[in-house]
Amino acid sequence: MIKNIMFDLYGTLIDIHTDEYSDSFWNLLADKYNYPDGKALKDNYMKVCSRLNKSDEEIEILDVFKELFPSFNSQEVATYFRKTSTEYEKLYRGVKTLLRTLKKDGYKLYVLSNAQESFTLNELKELGIYSLFDDIAISSNYRLKKPNKDFYIKAMENFKINPKETMMIGNDVECDILPALSLGLKTIFIESNLTPKNDYQDKINGFSFRKIYRKIREN
Repeated sequence: MIKNIMFDLYGTLIDIHTDEYSDSFWNLLADKYNYPDGKALKDNYMKVCSRLNKSDEEIEILDVFKELFPSFNSQEVATYFRKTSTEYEKLYRGVKTLLRTLKKDGYKLYVLSNAQESFTLNELKELGIYSLFDDIAISSNYRLKKPNKDFYIKAMENFKINPKETMMIGNDVECDILPALSLGLKTIFIESNLTPKNDYQDKINGFSFRKIYRKIREN
């Protein structure tokens, strides 16, 4: 019997589009934080990320900003970086209804996301769903990321939940579905506008409150 549900975030519950590659974005960031020019900033950002990534599977973005902008508050830089690079961010239709209904039914709800805590926690609060989760696992805190099964295992240990009583819901077969299945979890695959190309057959096309809720209740 399923008692716990872990959700991926981006592409599953949250529809988002960011652009961290445009020259205009890097020029804005350089002007804001007194950097010589946008191109130099982008090049140094990539170098720092690459170097830090050699020691950890997932980097902590605040470490990058501390190195690039030592005179500024790294969390404030992270907030500006994210907001400036984000073109839009919104919940898929029906997300709040699903989460509230599942909470009312007694399910424990969790997040398992490849993300940066310095970006994601604020976004969950702004979107009005932060309080609906019992706990949250974000890859930047674990220095691991999906599809690494250790990320799943350590998160479930911290959540104190049984894999046999847990379901994973996500929009990426390789990252969300296959690792979960290999660990004995039930799964629901949502094919969204942010889903990588795949030929996985057992899927729900787009976020549908009724279809997802019905499939959860079947377990």
